Amino acid sequence: MSDKMYPMPYEQLLHWVLREKKKHGTIFGVTPAPAGVAGTSVMYQGKELALAFGPAAGPHTQLAQNIVCAYAAGARYFELKTVQIIDGEQLHVDKPCIFAKHEGYNVEWSTELTVEKAFEEYAKAWFLVHLLAKELYGESGGFVFNMSVGYDLEGIQSPKIDGFLEHMKDASGTDLWKQMLEVTLGCLDRFERVSADDVKSISPQISDSVTLSTLHGCPASDIEEIAAHLLCAKGLHTSVKCNPTLLGYDFVRSALDTAGYDYLELNENVFLSDLRFDQAVDMVRRLKAVCDDSRAEFGIKLTNTLPVKSYGNLLPGDSLYVSGSALYPLTINVTARLAEALGNLVHMSYSGGADESNIADILKAGIYPVTVSTRLLKPGGYKNLTKLAALLQDITPGPIDPAGLSRLAEQSLEKPMKAPAKSVREEAGSSSDAAKRTCYICNNCIDVCPNRANVGFTVDGVKAGLHMDALCNECGNCADFCPKGYVPYKDKLTIFDSAEHMKSSDNEGFAVLDWDQKLYSARFDGKTAETAGGNFTGEAQLDSLLKTVLDTHPYLLETKNRAAGKD
Repeated sequence: MSDKMYPMPYEQLLHWVLREKKKHGTIFGVTPAPAGVAGTSVMYQGKELALAFGPAAGPHTQLAQNIVCAYAAGARYFELKTVQIIDGEQLHVDKPCIFAKHEGYNVEWSTELTVEKAFEEYAKAWFLVHLLAKELYGESGGFVFNMSVGYDLEGIQSPKIDGFLEHMKDASGTDLWKQMLEVTLGCLDRFERVSADDVKSISPQISDSVTLSTLHGCPASDIEEIAAHLLCAKGLHTSVKCNPTLLGYDFVRSALDTAGYDYLELNENVFLSDLRFDQAVDMVRRLKAVCDDSRAEFGIKLTNTLPVKSYGNLLPGDSLYVSGSALYPLTINVTARLAEALGNLVHMSYSGGADESNIADILKAGIYPVTVSTRLLKPGGYKNLTKLAALLQDITPGPIDPAGLSRLAEQSLEKPMKAPAKSVREEAGSSSDAAKRTCYICNNCIDVCPNRANVGFTVDGVKAGLHMDALCNECGNCADFCPKGYVPYKDKLTIFDSAEHMKSSDNEGFAVLDWDQKLYSARFDGKTAETAGGNFTGEAQLDSLLKTVLDTHPYLLETKNRAAGKD
């Protein structure tokens, strides 16, 4: 197995979406939310936003299919994963990198793709979401893509990141944009509601807003200088992502203890080097003045994740970033304090432990958009977006309500979320024979995968599943939620993107060598063979599965060399 993702070409993504929707009524395994679930529209940074809610910058906004799934599930605001000058092979992310069984932890930081590939994923997603908006709901917009960049001014001003920003502002001159137009216009007969005019009218202005993410310890003057550059030189609506450390060590320690997270060990040095509350308030006021002289709007995003010391063999490394329920009492208290200090001076958006118990109240208090990540990493996955969206469809957020936020902040400490007993990652089992023969497809590994790398089937009346090697970055989330203790990305029968990828893996499964000649390479029970002419492998279980895939899910086998098959 490789922990590298291999993004799908636009043509393959488009045909996958069209074929799956026609055959199964789903999109990457997600049942589209009903019409109207998007809720009450609000104007945000000069654009109509049908629902001020969606996935946070993270694992659910790194690949095109992730963003498409989130839209289908009901999200309308998308924080794209952070890009920075160190990218691709230069950037090392230890794996597994996510643990979300209780509160959330990660050792991620920015997109694992190159900056160029990240742009391509966001552009493909933008184009596909426009097509789905029309095809599913008869709509032409109502959603917003928000960029995220880091981590210092030198990197952001580099040709690599500056070029990314310019292409996101206007992608019309890129080869990818021209290709997407050509491919889509060539298969209009497969749509029910999309016309040539609809395709040609898709705006190449993917995003004109950005959230600035800086590393812990970044000086206040540097943050302010970067934000001013993005506002004035680049003309982008700009939000600065703040850290929960604004509350100070004593408050954070007390809040975590009250909420039951006493086992989280903080690093006091982070609080000493991070932006202080008074510095943040002064910086916001100055940047608001800069914003008033520019054509862009300024805001703040609350909050970033919180660094804690590693414990219990959860993830590699000496430190972790905590998110989810443990972050809620901190983020809502930061928000309340800033609202008290600043009132409605600047717009505030939110991400930090939002879930069914609090998300409606956050929007009612005038804090929006609200984004989530850890909630989507739990059983249900993208389906949880549909549940959350349904709670918001009648809410139109208004001005910031400092008194309402103060009440939420107090309640977060008076009636804290009950934290679980100190959790320790158990070593998951890894027995290919047992996994492929006894897995009963509980759908956990399917739902919790941000990248849609696990797929379920029914073969001869028995539920079965496959793993898509090319879509997986071995984040580890599926293993944490497997009730049998397996590692799905190692134990499940695997579809490989190429024979080369198959050779580099120990997984059992198959790869398409030549679609037209029906030539496959298959590995099963330790034996590898090439099969041709539809005779498959001679192994009954694998043959039945392969025949089922060809009959019911052929788009899974459409490799990069064959993505344009007709139904």
